[in-house]
Amino acid sequence: MTPTNVRFPDAVDAGLAEFARRTGLPKSTVVVTAVREWLTMQTFPGVVFRTVITGERRAALVVGPEIWSVADSWLAHKGRERKPSIVAATLGLPQREIETALAYWAANREEIDTQIANHHAAQDEALAAWQRRRELDAL
Repeated sequence: MTPTNVRFPDAVDAGLAEFARRTGLPKSTVVVTAVREWLTMQTFPGVVFRTVITGERRAALVVGPEIWSVADSWLAHKGRERKPSIVAATLGLPQREIETALAYWAANREEIDTQIANHHAAQDEALAAWQRRRELDAL
């Protein structure tokens, strides 16, 4: 990493220090995350980052779901059904939002593909747990 010196106004530095204290993250990690996300949002207008229940920061549409869920819906549509207009209608989103999500996914394949795979694994485990519980009803 290349070191960069930044001087913050006192109020900004105090807010940064308080956020770092609350989250348990080093100030440098908070700054790097904020700058990385800001740069991404400049590249992909309409994309924001949200903290999910696990604490992970995920890319999402300003007016819609996380990017991975749009990508997952895209993959669920086959052949002639795999069009931005059709996915937009399915998700109840404007087509431009689907295009934004697809552009982000194209530039960040590993990130989004991993989130899709993790979501599918969690669904599979939840179904297996439900089935194991139903088996107890048969005893």
